[in-house]
Amino acid sequence: MKRFLLAAGLCLLTACQSTGSATQVTSGGGSPSVGLTGSFGADLNAFRAAQGRGAVQPNALLRQAAQLHAEDMNQRGYFSHQSPGGPNGNDMAARVAATGCQYRAVAENIARGQTSEAQVFSSWQDSSGHRRNMLGAQYDGYGLGRSGNTWVLVLSRGC
Repeated sequence: MKRFLLAAGLCLLTACQSTGSATQVTSGGGSPSVGLTGSFGADLNAFRAAQGRGAVQPNALLRQAAQLHAEDMNQRGYFSHQSPGGPNGNDMAARVAATGCQYRAVAENIARGQTSEAQVFSSWQDSSGHRRNMLGAQYDGYGLGRSGNTWVLVLSRGC
């Protein structure tokens, strides 16, 4: 897993990615994404198309993994891809597997402080690690979660 850390103004962003098989773990219940307008997916696919990449489709399991991690970070007051003792797994692989997703490749972007989908998209687009994740040719699905101003994007193939 690779980590990238960027301090941009008051925003901290990190990205990680992983390939390989997921191990199934127990999952808790999830709540729907709140405060999302739906423009993120269109913006993401337009960005990918402009770079010669195929579209990614919204995926309910990835949305659940993203939303649960955003909620956990917001409620427990931390900001990391690692969530030791987290109710949905200790890391990205465990959180995604907990939803039942059996991915072949997966990546996660996190952000804090942005107040809109446009702001978080722009922040990720301007960060090399996040940009690389959003443009990953191997990905065919995505899920976006938000809790307060904590954001999580999960991209995967095979979920």
